[in-house]
Amino acid sequence: MTSLASRIGRLAADVSPVRDDRRRLCLGAAALVGLAGCGTVREHPQATRCTGLTPFSDARHLGGWPDCWREQVMRRDLASTRYRLVERDNRRVLHAVANRATSGLRCDVDIDPIATPWFSWGWRVDSLETNATVAADELDDCAVRVVLAFEGDNALLTPRERLFQELVGTLTGYPLPFATLMYVWDGQASVESVFDYPRSARVRYLVVESGPARTGHWLDYRRNVVDDYRRLFGAEPGHLCSIGVLTDSDDLQTNTEAWYTDMAFDGEAAALNPT
Repeated sequence: MTSLASRIGRLAADVSPVRDDRRRLCLGAAALVGLAGCGTVREHPQATRCTGLTPFSDARHLGGWPDCWREQVMRRDLASTRYRLVERDNRRVLHAVANRATSGLRCDVDIDPIATPWFSWGWRVDSLETNATVAADELDDCAVRVVLAFEGDNALLTPRERLFQELVGTLTGYPLPFATLMYVWDGQASVESVFDYPRSARVRYLVVESGPARTGHWLDYRRNVVDDYRRLFGAEPGHLCSIGVLTDSDDLQTNTEAWYTDMAFDGEAAALNPT
């Protein structure tokens, strides 16, 4: 079957030079297919269809994907990242291996971040590609990133953003989230740096870890998602509709390995413990 990204790419090639902006948006849609709930979804044979954030540590089986999590395939012409539940250091975690590959896992949710603004998760990377950075489109590989997709009022989008959203929705059948926030471990950019996805300001990266200094350790994070959303998008967040993980190495053609621990939301501000 022809990939959705290829269909978008062909559409972009057919657009006349006077509509060059539309052509760039088409190409951007091709790159974004699969991100934050917009791409081809592939179910694991043992996957449970449900809506909720399932802890990896509660997994009933090792070796497969966690219940309620589904694969997001970015591009069928590239290898997919391999995700498996494993035991490491006496904990049950999600293991990701990307050999010149890109794909993610996604869990559909319905979470009110205003009621439960504190988001906690953890990860581990033993070796980091320091040339990789979300600051440059051609170097945009991440050993680990957590992807939060939000609902919102599409009437507030600019004409360019609506065009981009319509292209993705029309050509993939999956609606592009109103806004996407990604927490990333960057090879170069400083912690707390913010970057836009090159073709859509509705997708933004927030660097929470930088460089190789803390590789080889389990790292835990706790962020106020409402505060981060306000900072990145200048508005109040809508409900979260999905949470994903993405380990990729297709831009720099490297081999990347990482581990993710449980993710959870709560409303306990007193428990704040920044990493």
